[in-house]
Amino acid sequence: MRLIRKRQRRVNSLSITSEKLFQSDETSLQAHQMQKKKFQPFAALRKSEQEKAVILDSMTELVLYLDMDLRVMWANKAMHAAFNLKPGQLNGKHCYEALHHRDRACRICPAERTLKTCEPHEVIDLSSYEKNWVLRSYPVRDDNGVLTGIVEIVTDITERRRAEEAMRMSEQKYRELFEHANDIIFILDFDGKILSCNAAAANTYGYERQQLLGLGIEDLLDRDYMPVMREFIREKADRLEVQNPQEFLTHTKDGEAVWVEVNARIISENGRPVSVHGIARNITDRKKMEDALKKRERELEEKSRNLEDANTALRVLLKRREEDKAELEEKVICNTRELILPYIENLKITQVDSHQRNQLTILERHINEIVSPFLRTLSSKYPNLTPMEIKVITFIREGRTTKEIADLLNISARTVDVHRDNIRKKLGLKNRKANLRSHLLSFNHATES
Repeated sequence: MRLIRKRQRRVNSLSITSEKLFQSDETSLQAHQMQKKKFQPFAALRKSEQEKAVILDSMTELVLYLDMDLRVMWANKAMHAAFNLKPGQLNGKHCYEALHHRDRACRICPAERTLKTCEPHEVIDLSSYEKNWVLRSYPVRDDNGVLTGIVEIVTDITERRRAEEAMRMSEQKYRELFEHANDIIFILDFDGKILSCNAAAANTYGYERQQLLGLGIEDLLDRDYMPVMREFIREKADRLEVQNPQEFLTHTKDGEAVWVEVNARIISENGRPVSVHGIARNITDRKKMEDALKKRERELEEKSRNLEDANTALRVLLKRREEDKAELEEKVICNTRELILPYIENLKITQVDSHQRNQLTILERHINEIVSPFLRTLSSKYPNLTPMEIKVITFIREGRTTKEIADLLNISARTVDVHRDNIRKKLGLKNRKANLRSHLLSFNHATES
């Protein structure tokens, strides 16, 4: 019995110990779970901060988180890289000291302004480090709305400013070209209303610039050219092939005619035609010159016809003159042969000495030469031959020597040689090795044939 009771007490003791151990493990588990719940917000916060750091480090903008003393609490990778610093090297330092080597905040620092006003601030187009920046600062508050820090975001706008400057310069050049061009530059809508024009348009048509804007093209264009202009715009709008340039007659405010030569093209937006851009050159002076030239051509044509008529009449007169001349020559030849030559023949058979006979022979020969076609043809073909040169030609044809010609003409032999040279020049034999007498005889044969 004692043994049974003893065993029973041991069992009870083990049961109590086991129950105490179980109760102790349960208490420890509860404490662990309570500790885990206590640290869960901190883990979530750490994870959130890590995610935010990854996002901020991936930004190309420069980001700073500053405390109330403008000390850097955190900066992203872009900020460190912009100043060739290692990550974290800015932490704990004043921004103006670490970045700009100053002992106080910059005069235009937006973060300092945010400290004073508790409102966001912005500085646009700050020029520093050979770049252009936009600085923005934003207040950071706790749950009670108390300012605890500042976030500053810096954006590099250098490339944008360069592009804007290039655009501005391009627009300025275009505007200068537009305003100072000698040609008329205009923009029309598809109803023919003037949307824009340069100073040359106002000066040409005598309007103020503002008066031209909104004016219809029909107010300037000659009425006869309106259908042509409408068709021109329609074909341009339909993107059909049209002839460029085209000429139009327009009128100034005072009604003065102005001819223009127009080159135009369609401007489209999103594939839809929206306006007509054109350049018109004032060709009034050229048109006047063309009209004057055409008038002159008509006058010349009329004078040419008159000259042709005059030439025809002159040819008729010359033909009649030649006929009259031939008729007169024929009468002279006939009268000479009938009234002069027979008497010379009678003189030759009378008692005359040798010298007289020789003179009669020369006289007869000269008369025959006068009435022969050779001398007439020679004189007409070479009108610059002098009478003395014709006499020398006659004796050369007969085969007379220089001395004989000199004696017969009562001149020196040197003078005869001079006449020979002149005759050769006039007959075109100066630089040729042709015999003068042979040439004259051949000329005589050609005449007779």
